[in-house]
Parts: sequence; structure tokens; C-alpha cells
Amino acid sequence: MAQPKVEGQSISCDLKLDQRAVDMEFLKKNFAGFMPSMVQFVHDKPAAIIKEPNYEGTPLYGAFQVGNGPHSITYFAIDEPTNGKGHIYVDLNQNGDLTDDGPGNWDHAEEHDGILNYDSAITVKASWGGPLTETDSGAYTLFCYKRHGDSRMGYTRFTARTGKITIGSKAYPIMLAENSSDGIFTVAKLTDRTRRPVTLYIDLDGDGLYKGFTTTVDKKKSYQPETFNAAEPFQIDGTWWDAVPSISGDKLTLNPTSAPGTSVKQAPREIVESKSLKAGTPAPNFEALAQNGKSLHLTDFKGKVVLLDLWATWCGPCQASMPGLEKIYQQIKSQEVVVLSLNVFDDKAPYDAWIAKNSGSKYSFTFAFDPAGHDNKKSIAASKYGVNAIPTMFIIDRAGKISETIVGSGNEGNIVKALGKLGVKAKAE
Repeated sequence: MAQPKVEGQSISCDLKLDQRAVDMEFLKKNFAGFMPSMVQFVHDKPAAIIKEPNYEGTPLYGAFQVGNGPHSITYFAIDEPTNGKGHIYVDLNQNGDLTDDGPGNWDHAEEHDGILNYDSAITVKASWGGPLTETDSGAYTLFCYKRHGDSRMGYTRFTARTGKITIGSKAYPIMLAENSSDGIFTVAKLTDRTRRPVTLYIDLDGDGLYKGFTTTVDKKKSYQPETFNAAEPFQIDGTWWDAVPSISGDKLTLNPTSAPGTSVKQAPREIVESKSLKAGTPAPNFEALAQNGKSLHLTDFKGKVVLLDLWATWCGPCQASMPGLEKIYQQIKSQEVVVLSLNVFDDKAPYDAWIAKNSGSKYSFTFAFDPAGHDNKKSIAASKYGVNAIPTMFIIDRAGKISETIVGSGNEGNIVKALGKLGVKAKAE
């Protein structure tokens, strides 16, 4: 069958590295999330490290690779004594000397549940080209986080490519972000599970955000997204486009293409799809695993106020919010209120280990596990509640309707205020 003729010309633009374009503040403002990467530590010192500091404990080693050029690998060492704070020594100048890149302090070291949790924004070198020749380079910031004693560390990119592109007569701010945290912007096919998607953000309404907006299509109110998977065709003002970035992301080309023949995931969606997330609409029911291994449903708590807390064991901010949540729960548990802490985007083994250590001793509210684990399509958080950033909390009234949504940690005051609207009395300490 002949392919339909595609009208229009390709358009291109240059993009620059923006160190903190997709940092935590961006994620919060745009109700977005991140896909964590993991580095597994080893005991054997890499040959590239030739000088080391005086460690207090036994060092573990790892490396970041950002780009595909000759200077894309940055080595580091983790030092965590049995007693005392840990350090991370990163060979930022890539000279093999871990003693001349600063004192190795984490940006933050806070104790949660008796264990130190660390995080830092670390800027390393990105290098593109080939094994011997570098064609492009730049600074690339990674947000790193871990718990004291863990044998691996989570991280995600804060850096993305930004610029403007002219489509028709309009110039739009755009941003390109890879989700593997390795500085490679090559777009993999949808069927390729070895790489994560590259995200293209286009500020279509010029409000400085990428949350999408409401528009009208055929007299129906619809939602126009501003975030696109670069592996799929997307539509702007009636024209369908394919996004083709360079491997370093410094250049982006949009090629006109024909409309997809089947699923049009990025086309405007009627608002009815997200009504369940709005205040005053019924909270979607779900089935999860209770701590006793039996099924648990949201409807089990009909007639009670429910504070639904979505969290994961790998999420430091999620755990940081729990002590405050416990203090609030102690004040409200006699008022027909349930705190249901639902573990999402996680694996069962770390969840079970965390529950064994914390539930009943540190926290007395209800825990449950989403059996979908890391499967976004089946996840209770993503598929039913439209959530991709945690911690997120939903306050559900006695009629089973959403009263308020609270995103992020450190929101005890907002939680108390939201509960107060439902007649539940508590104070934020």
C-alpha cells in the first residue's frame, strides 16, 4: 500500500546544555517524575585511580559514564565508616587523583529511621565523539542519593538541552531530556527495552511550564500535552512530526510525518480521562497487598477519611515525610481516619525488608504494596491516579471522594489544614 504524502519541510534548531533544567524544582512545578538509574559498587580499585585520600572505612568504587567520547567516564569512591558520616570522592578533573577535587562531603546527610541518607548534585564531564576523538563536551549534573551501608547508589540527570524552535510562524521554547542519565540522546525504537525514552518538552502556550493545557477540539474541552516521547510521532497545530536529535542532543530536527494509523497517544485527550484526580470526584478503587499477604481495597475503608500516601523504599523524600505523618496519625487515629501508605514503583524484596524493620516499631499506620511493582502501565499510582512523582498524598473524604492532593515532603501543615476541612482535628508540630 502506498504511503500517504507528507507535506511540509523539516525544521532544525541548536540546543545548549542547561545544568539544572530538570532538577527537583522543575519536577515539582510540572508534576513530573524521574526514572532513577543505579550504579553498583565494586571492591576492586579501578586502574584509572592512582591517588586516594585516607579512608575511615573500606572504600567501594563506581563510575559515571556521560556520553560516548574519550572523556566520558568519571570514577568515584565511597567511604562509609561504621560510625560517622560517609564521603563520596569524585574524580571531577579525571586526573586519577581523588584528593584534589574537594573534601568529598555530601550536600546533605540526614538521619531517617536511624540510618543516614545522603544526596548531592554532582557535576561531571560529558564527552561525545568516539573512543579517541572528542567532537563535543560539556558539564553534566547528576543528582545522586543513597543510604549509608547500601551497596549501590541511585542517580538521575538534572541537565537537559534547551533552546527554541520555530514551527510555522511561532517560536516555542523547547527542552530535550534523556532518561538514562548517560548523556546519550539517540532515540530508541519503542520496542527497544535496552534504553529509556528521550523526552521532548515544548512550551506550546508560552507559560514557562510543560504541564499541558486545556483547549477546545470540535466543541469538546480537551487536554493538549506539552511533553512528548521522542520515539512517537506527535501533533502540533494539525501537523505530525518525528523528532530526531543528535547523539549529544546539541541539534534537533523535526521531520513532518503521516499520522499514526493506530494509537495516537500524544493527540489531545478529553478531560474526562483525568476527572478522577480532581477534588470532589470519586477516588479510584484499587487492590493491593496488605502486610498479612491478603488483598486490600480502598473501599475497605468506606465511611472513613483516608490519607493515601504514595511512596517507595528508594525515595528519600518519601521516608523523610513519614515521622511527621506518624505524629499526625497519633492525633487523628481515634477520629475514624486511616493513613494508608501504599508502596509504588518498587520491588517486593526491599519493601518487605523495610516493613520488617519499621512497621510496628517506628510507624503504626497501615502499609500496603502495589503488586504492579515497576510496571508503569499497571501501577496504581500512574494508571489510576495519574501520579509519576512521589511522595504524593491524596486526602479522601468519608464519601470516598478526593478532597485534596499534596505533592512532596515537609507538608505537615498542609496535611493538617486539609484534614481540618473534613472536621479532623490535628496540629502540625
